[in-house]
Amino acid sequence: MPTSQQLAKSIVKDSLRPKEYEVVTISTYPHTIELAEQVALECQKAGADPITLLETDEVFYGQYKNYSLDNLRKTSAHCLGLAEYTQSYVWLGGPKDPGRMAKVPRERWEAANEGEQAHTDKWLEKKPKSVGVALGQVTRERAARYGFNYASWKRSVENAIATNYRQMERFGRTIAGLLSVPVSVRVTADNGTDLRLRLAGSSRKPHVNDGVISDEDFAAENRDASLPAGDVWVAPVENSANGTIVSDVRIPQMGKLIEGLAWTFENGRVTDFAAKKNLALAQTGWETGTGAKDVLGSFALGLNAKAKPGFLQNSIVAGAVTLGIGDNRSLDGANKSSYGFYTFHASADVEIAGKTVIEGGRWVV
Repeated sequence: MPTSQQLAKSIVKDSLRPKEYEVVTISTYPHTIELAEQVALECQKAGADPITLLETDEVFYGQYKNYSLDNLRKTSAHCLGLAEYTQSYVWLGGPKDPGRMAKVPRERWEAANEGEQAHTDKWLEKKPKSVGVALGQVTRERAARYGFNYASWKRSVENAIATNYRQMERFGRTIAGLLSVPVSVRVTADNGTDLRLRLAGSSRKPHVNDGVISDEDFAAENRDASLPAGDVWVAPVENSANGTIVSDVRIPQMGKLIEGLAWTFENGRVTDFAAKKNLALAQTGWETGTGAKDVLGSFALGLNAKAKPGFLQNSIVAGAVTLGIGDNRSLDGANKSSYGFYTFHASADVEIAGKTVIEGGRWVV
């Protein structure tokens, strides 16, 4: 596994690629501060202008305890100000322990989500570059909350970061080509999954997350990257989804695991929203959500052969299917909503234009 200095070089020189004088905001927690320091130093070497923002678990959770509901609904002036002038972000993960999230009253989450909308709108207007680094989420506290084997999880993320990105980039372009044609898609599995949707074609270019924000990505306004990387996202035709998808992986949320999340669609809208366990966590903000909260928003396929399902980065697992509902403006979609959520299937069959491209969660193209 690379050292903090080596990883910082990769984040800055290979992924973010900042220009001289570019304003870079680095968001960190105490457990990732060494990496944040190295990222800032690498930004300086590139001639960029970094600032490091330190958050802690106590301050993060304190806002839900100390602020009134009206205060939570008001968008932070700091967030709006940063979004106005920051050109690039590096997110290093946090909080360290997600367990306390489950103790935050639902109305407080919803009020904070409401307050975040103006910030989201500003982000979509400015379209900054952004690199998220998943290693910051790999903590013993988080592993204990979710019942993960810490060593296995850490090894999975490290291996996924160390994948062959050039090879994955080439494959990603191939898959993006498949998702750039206005054809039908079918996702099936023996757990009750049988879903059909339609791609919009060239009017909505797929976003390939290969870990690098290239000049071509920037021009196409595909300005988000992650480490580890490895998925292709697209906004499908919103009213085209019909059928059911049932997740075969547990979805971590607020210190607990959602199991068996299932959506049934009719003409793009969710008509049944169910789960075997912890359904309420998937529906945080659903009741008060505005706009197209129940509408098909996104479709993604995973590329990273070294990533493993069942942790936090399910979307990048090679052959995995990700489906989202709610806001999809970041993918040039038509949905505007204060709510959004994703579900995953790691072992489905996927047909594009009637041709099988994924079989049992394995690529066959």
